[in-house]
Amino acid sequence: MFKIGDQVVHYKEGVCEVTNIGRLDIGCSDRKKEYYTLKPLYNAGGTLYMPVNGEEKQLRRVISQHEAKELIDDMPNIDVLNVSDEKRRELMYKEALFKNQCRSWVALMKTSYIRKQERIAIGKKVINVDDRYLNSAEKFLYGELAVALDMPKEKVREYIVEKMEP
Repeated sequence: MFKIGDQVVHYKEGVCEVTNIGRLDIGCSDRKKEYYTLKPLYNAGGTLYMPVNGEEKQLRRVISQHEAKELIDDMPNIDVLNVSDEKRRELMYKEALFKNQCRSWVALMKTSYIRKQERIAIGKKVINVDDRYLNSAEKFLYGELAVALDMPKEKVREYIVEKMEP
């Protein structure tokens, strides 16, 4: 159970702050259930409501600073997604994105980035699906790492690149 003020990761919105816990007085809610009221950190206009007894994969704690640093150190060892059937590529990307796990986002990003570079190298155009899921995974990963490492989201990519250099 989360508390008001906790920062959590929502599977579709990224990092959010729990701003309230309780029953909702809106038409589409089950008035017997308690809900988390969530304010996305990187989407000023949104508010989400999640049942307190909801599915665990949809909402989880932000990783710790130690876990964030370990993840960055281990990024070179994270395998790309094995997509042998091109028709299943988008499904694989979607599954990786909605697992709501940093390692899955890194795998998706690596897969999409490598595929993009390979297509450019042989003179083919970049596929929209690759770019769309790459951007979503980056948004989620960089948002969570920014909170875990206590830095602006805009600095996360640069920080990772610095850590990757020998």
